[in-house]
Amino acid sequence: MLTAFLSRKSRPEPLARRVAPSAGAVTQAWQLGVELPDLTTENPPVAVRLPGDQRATRLGQGMDFELLRAYQPGEPASLIDWRISARTTEPMVRIFREPAQRQCHIVLDTSESMFFGTRYQLKITQALTLAHLLSAAALHQNLAVCLHTPGLAERSPRHPSTSRVSVLNQLHELGDWMDNPTPHPALDWVGFRERLGRSLPAGQLVVVLGDFQADFAADPHLLGWLPLAERHQIWFFTVFDPAEAQLPDLGTVTFAANPPAHPVRLDTHQPVLRAELAARFARRLAAVRDLAMAVGGRTTAVSTPTPVPELLTQCATQLLYGSTEPLP
Repeated sequence: MLTAFLSRKSRPEPLARRVAPSAGAVTQAWQLGVELPDLTTENPPVAVRLPGDQRATRLGQGMDFELLRAYQPGEPASLIDWRISARTTEPMVRIFREPAQRQCHIVLDTSESMFFGTRYQLKITQALTLAHLLSAAALHQNLAVCLHTPGLAERSPRHPSTSRVSVLNQLHELGDWMDNPTPHPALDWVGFRERLGRSLPAGQLVVVLGDFQADFAADPHLLGWLPLAERHQIWFFTVFDPAEAQLPDLGTVTFAANPPAHPVRLDTHQPVLRAELAARFARRLAAVRDLAMAVGGRTTAVSTPTPVPELLTQCATQLLYGSTEPLP
């Protein structure tokens, strides 16, 4: 669902022709992504990137056995322990402690609320631009990248990849889907988090790109992310539109969908309505921030009009100083 912002008192800004990021934004994201500091820094701001930051010098898994678990769809078949699987009713996988190569798992929220924007691009467009930027940084830092789209049931799970071509192809596939979205049921965040938690060895980087609207409505404290945050580094990106933070006084406006569905009309001249929407947004933002602080993770709020160079600055400041604002 592509959502636009219309008004009787002012001319609406034209809709972007594509929902996916422009080729220029993608190119800029991959060029600037290599400038980001270490994504896996655990003690900002004192930690620095030095040779030997990876847990081992070779790729693959470590040597110390940690646990035995069921095989998850999308994982390489080479991980299956066939001897043990022959004695059970399902394929089993051996997990070894301290993988030699850490992984960056990027979770992209594709719920309907992400297809909203009152500027030149939508929230989902900005989220995908961030995915390009962070993928470029992760691959440059020798992290395996895996893209997760819990809202796309038809997309088969992929295992982490160190191939730039593979990651780029997956991101372009998501961009093509965004340009031709099809109706889909609400995201099952609970089930997705459980499946992701079972499939990841401890100590990975999990990046969540979304607006957290559905999550916050069901769980005001977002405690569903707690099990993942306890075993992995986690970074929440709250993508928002400026109208969500502060709805301007434009009289009666219409939030319309493309293709036309059921437009919603609001009288933005009412101070009570604007204050209520701003307070609701502030509570959601605070819930994400409080959870990240409680589990030692990171959180960054990104607005839709933010250009790629400023995205780089926000991410770098968060990694170096533990905040989106530079230290004095």
